[in-house]
Amino acid sequence: MILRRLSKKDIELVDDARLLIRRRRNRKSRVAASLRTKSGSIWNGINIEIRECAPCSICAEYAAIAKMFTDADDEIEAIVAVSLKKGRYSVLPPCGKCRQFMSAFGNPYVILEVKGKLKKARLSDITLFQYAG
Repeated sequence: MILRRLSKKDIELVDDARLLIRRRRNRKSRVAASLRTKSGSIWNGINIEIRECAPCSICAEYAAIAKMFTDADDEIEAIVAVSLKKGRYSVLPPCGKCRQFMSAFGNPYVILEVKGKLKKARLSDITLFQYAG
């Protein structure tokens, strides 16, 4: 997996997701995602966790992509998912379902936390076996 440094725009995307989860965190939402499209627009979403029926839950990345697509934007340049637990932010790798969904909207950079440092990699380069958060 080829890891790259974050640009200033990438860092702003991470900060955007952190701000959103700090504002919206509750018992049904523990993760926020922010994405930037090729056109430069920023879209956000939070997860909705339905404990009584897990298959009905949606990931934050899904929510952000749905908002993006609703407003007729359709190519993701970069995306990040952030959680907040016990006052500490973590950048989360996308689950398999989210990776598959994202691939329908390009081959974006995915921002990851690798050995405590934020990096980005192309979606097509990420596999479960390579990522060791």
